[in-house]
Amino acid sequence: MTHLAVHWRGGARAGVRLALSRDGRRFGRSRPVEIDDLSAAYPGRETYGSVIVARGLRAVRVTARHRLRRLTVLWLDNRRPPMRRPIDAASASVGYAQPKVIPRIDWGADEAYRFDSSGAEIWPSAFYPVQKLIVHHTATQNNDPDPAATIRSIYYYHAITQGWGDIGYNFLIDEAGNIYEGRHTFDYPSGSSPTEENPAGYGATAAHVQGYNSGTVGIALLGTLSNQDATAAARGALERLLAWEADHHGIDPQGASLYTNPVNGTQATFPNIAGHRDLAATECPGGAFYATLSTIRADVAQMLGAVSFSLAVSPSNQSIVRGRSASYAITISPSGGFADPVTLSVTGLPPGTSAAFAPNPATSSSTLTVTTSTSTRTGGYTLTLTGTSGSISRSTSAALQVERK
Repeated sequence: MTHLAVHWRGGARAGVRLALSRDGRRFGRSRPVEIDDLSAAYPGRETYGSVIVARGLRAVRVTARHRLRRLTVLWLDNRRPPMRRPIDAASASVGYAQPKVIPRIDWGADEAYRFDSSGAEIWPSAFYPVQKLIVHHTATQNNDPDPAATIRSIYYYHAITQGWGDIGYNFLIDEAGNIYEGRHTFDYPSGSSPTEENPAGYGATAAHVQGYNSGTVGIALLGTLSNQDATAAARGALERLLAWEADHHGIDPQGASLYTNPVNGTQATFPNIAGHRDLAATECPGGAFYATLSTIRADVAQMLGAVSFSLAVSPSNQSIVRGRSASYAITISPSGGFADPVTLSVTGLPPGTSAAFAPNPATSSSTLTVTTSTSTRTGGYTLTLTGTSGSISRSTSAALQVERK
C-alpha cells in the first residue's frame, strides 16, 4: 500500500489519532489526524482526515477522544510504472507563456472514477470567466517520495470516497516545481500542457472553496505549510503559473477587487491572489506560507512588468486611550516604473474620530494620524487604508483598539 486515510461518522473534534507500525507489533507515537482541507469546506455528518503516505506500513492503530459510531481506514495502492515525463517546455501564449503542466494521463488519473455505474459523468465540467486565483496546501506529507502517487490518492479520495466524481483542485504543484493538471476538462494527450480552460478561455469550476468555486482557479501546493514555507522550486512554479493566469485573464496580481459568483450572484471583495483562509475558516494554505503571499503578489507583478504600486502600514495594530492620537506609517512601493502620486483615504474609523494624512497625495510615504475624542466608544476597529492613482487602487488594513484608560 502507498497511502491511507481515515474518515468517521462524527465531528472534527473527536480527537482521532493514528499510530503507525511497520511490523504489525511495535507502533510509533500517536499523532492527531489532520482534517482534509477541502472536505472541511463541505461539512456533513462524515469527517475526512487528510491522505498520508503509508509505504512500508503493516498496521495502523486508531484512537479517539470520544466514542465514534463508525470509523473507516482507507488503504490505497497507487504504485505504477514511473510517470512519463512530458517535454519540458512552455506552451505558446500571447503575453506571458504558460508554464509546463503535466496532463492527467501522464500522472496516471483513472478516468473511470468520473463515471457512475450507468456510465454517466458524475460531475460534468462547467466554465466561467476567471476572476480570482486562490492558493491552497494539501496538508499531506512534506518531502513526499512519490508526488504523483499522492495526487492519485487525493483524486480517489475526492472522486470515490467522498463522491465528488473528480479531484477538487484545478492545479497541483509538487516540491520539485512540477505542475499537474487537476480537475478534468478535456482528454489531453501525453506530453501536452492542459490549461483548465475551454476554447473561449473560460476556467473550469473545481471544488476548492465553497461558495467561490465558479470563476476562480484553485492551485494546491503538495505538503503541509503550517510551520515551513514552500520550497524555492514550488514557489517559482506557483509564481509562473499565477503570472500566466493573471496575464491572460487581465487580473491585477496586487489588487483586491469585487468577485461576483456567476452561478448565484454572491459578491465579495478580496485579494485577486488569495489564500483559502481569506474565504473560509481554515488554516489553509498554512501559516508559514500564507505569510509570504504579499511577496508572491509583488513577484508576479514584477514578472509581468505591471505598472502599479502596493501599500504597507506600520504598525499593524495600535492601542490608545480615548481622547488621544495614534500614528501609522504608510509606505508606497512602486512596481513596473510606476511614479505617479497616490491619493490616500481611510474608512472604518470610530464615530467622532478624525484622521489626516501628511502628505496627501504622496509618492513614497505618508503618516496617518487618527485622533479620538473623550466620547469615542471603546472597542476594536479595523481601518481600511486605500491608495488611488488614476484607475489603480490598492488597499491594506490596520487595527485600532480604543481603551477607556
